[in-house]
This record gives sequence, structure tokens and C-alpha cells, in this order.
Amino acid sequence: MNELQPDSEQLKIWWVDAIQQDTLAFGSIHKSLYAGLFNYALKLLGDEALANDVIQDLFIKIWNKRHSIGELQKVKAYFFTALRRQVLNQLRDLKLRQLKISTLASPDIDFSQEEILIQREQDNALKSRILLLLNSLPSRQKEVIYLSFFEDMSNAQIAEVLDINYQSVMNLKQRALQKMRTLVLLLLLTILPFLF
Repeated sequence: MNELQPDSEQLKIWWVDAIQQDTLAFGSIHKSLYAGLFNYALKLLGDEALANDVIQDLFIKIWNKRHSIGELQKVKAYFFTALRRQVLNQLRDLKLRQLKISTLASPDIDFSQEEILIQREQDNALKSRILLLLNSLPSRQKEVIYLSFFEDMSNAQIAEVLDINYQSVMNLKQRALQKMRTLVLLLLLTILPFLF
């Protein structure tokens, strides 16, 4: 694996070293997880500066509490879980500034066109329809799809990040994919006559 995407074993080694005051190892964790954490925080908060601040606060808190946290088996999942909690706390604070209470229960993720990679697709109309399909999913299903396909997390890691059980992750993912299949099939049925 490349330096920016270490495997879970390398992350565990860096974490053990970080517990022992190794700032370079903690810096390696920061460097390898920052982009994914930033993208996730940006999806949840919708503000780049706020997402960056939340992540920096998160790393400071984890560094200060590293001894009480102890050894971790799933370093990436731990950081994403902690980030999600940090974001929810941030949203609670922002609620005082008249944010909707519904945002607290389940942050809504919007997929951007840049994230939807359609290989060998020339039809821009099809891309925008797929974007609409993804954004038509309920917010929890979108979050599961994002963590699964854009952050390459396992169902167990997603369950940990979202603080739900494994079966709920499976159900959410299955419902999202089934809805996507149905909508794509309907889309193809409407497009096919125009192709011939």
C-alpha cells in the first residue's frame, strides 16, 4: 500500500507508537487519515473551514487522551467515530444559532458530481440523473453508501462509526442499493427507446 493509504496493521503500529509520545507516528496517522476525515466532515457540515477546525480539534483531543484511549484494534474506525461525535457536538452548538433540530438526528450528505465516477460515460444527462438518484436516498442510506463506497469501510466499521448494529448497516445498504437498482432500471427503460 502507498504511504497515504496504510493498511490497518500499520495504523495500529503508529497508534501504539503515538501512545508512547511518538509525535512522528501520530503525524503519520494524521497524514494518512486527514483527507478521508475532511471529506466526511465536509459532507456532514457543508463548510470547509468548519470541517477543518473540527478535525484539528479532534486530533488535539485524541492526542491529549491517547493514554486513556489505550490500544486500538480499528484505528480508522475509531477516528471516524470520534469525528462523527465531534460533528454532532458541533451541530448541537450551531443549533443555538437556529439550525434545524432534525440535522442533529442524522446529518444529511449530498453527493457532488465530482464524486460520481461513471467510466466511459459520455452522456451528461445520465450523470446528472444518477446524482439525483443518489441524493434521493434517505440521509442514513446516503451516509452508509458514502462510508462504504467512498471511504471503503467495512459494514462492521460503518456500524461502529454510526453507532448502530451490524444488521442495521446491512439493511440500510441493501435498501439503498435496491432502490438504486429499481430507479436505474426505470431510467434505462425510459432512455432505451431514444438510443435506437
